[in-house]
Amino acid sequence: MKYFIANWKANKNLDETRLWVNEFFTKLDQDGKTKKKLDESSIKIVICPPFPLIYPLKEFLRNKKNIVAGSQDISKFEGGTFTGEVTAQNLSSLVEYTILGHSERKKHLSEKDEDVLKKYALAKRYGIEPIYCMAKPSLPLPSQLNFLCYEPPEAISKGDGLGNNESVSEILKVREAVQLRPPIKFIYGGSVNKDNIKDYLQCKEIDGFLIGGASLDPTHFYSIVSMA
Repeated sequence: MKYFIANWKANKNLDETRLWVNEFFTKLDQDGKTKKKLDESSIKIVICPPFPLIYPLKEFLRNKKNIVAGSQDISKFEGGTFTGEVTAQNLSSLVEYTILGHSERKKHLSEKDEDVLKKYALAKRYGIEPIYCMAKPSLPLPSQLNFLCYEPPEAISKGDGLGNNESVSEILKVREAVQLRPPIKFIYGGSVNKDNIKDYLQCKEIDGFLIGGASLDPTHFYSIVSMA
């Protein structure tokens, strides 16, 4: 199975989300080949919008096989008097996955590795699958890890899906450096778009993609998914 994880970051409102979903599924309904791959579990799509859009997105995705909602983060606190926080418990019935440790949070919000590990443990406790982000090869990795995402900051786009992409050979060097073995899924998150996805899809060692700027346009995102 190939995973396509859409990270909308701090973009879109409710109306824009509705339009995105309508356009994406119009294309899907016209493409029997991609729809069959979803039905047969050859591909899985995880859409991670801002927190306020998770519930309406989940409603839009109702009864859509292998297309689910995820979150871009969770709180490092389990619950209680922490105004403004969104916890794993809050999200436990809404999302199947959460992105943790993204380099943008470390850069702009001074997030520490120890905070990411707290979030990781809470996600596991409440049945949410963490997509654990790594900016460079590092050990040790969290226990019970199922998804490791390599997302080098220098390869991340400014919102247009275009960045300093790494070659497949360089990506695989990172995979080998962390001694990654099945069943852990290896995800790449460096400005994946419709122009470079073919090269990455040919590599069996890359199990999926964290897609930022290119996921904001439903047509662009669909073009990526349909090439799987």
